[in-house]
Amino acid sequence: MNQTQHLSKKFLKSLLLIGGIFLCLSNLIGCAEQGRYMETHEISHLKVVFLDDQSLQEMWETKTGQPGTQFQPWMQGNLASVKTIRGFYDFSTETLYCPKWNYEVCGHELHHAALGHFHPNH
Repeated sequence: MNQTQHLSKKFLKSLLLIGGIFLCLSNLIGCAEQGRYMETHEISHLKVVFLDDQSLQEMWETKTGQPGTQFQPWMQGNLASVKTIRGFYDFSTETLYCPKWNYEVCGHELHHAALGHFHPNH
């Protein structure tokens, strides 16, 4: 193979590599563009109540008549779990109850305030 052929092959490989990178990047950008959205939700009478865990469970019991912590046997096997209320949104009073610095729980409940019920029925 002479030097010209070697340079031509090297140029072709470089060109294919650059073309491949371009295609990959354009696909990534195209996918990112398709997933974009903007939703606006106005919550006019939202009340937020921050509570410690024990007070939160007591408030849940007061509002629902159900215990804030429940033992739940699993459907299969001998395993069981304990379900503890970590936060909730009261649709009737438009009040969000959650621990003050627990952004995950408060954010989840805020989604209920904006979007309504979205958990599957058990």
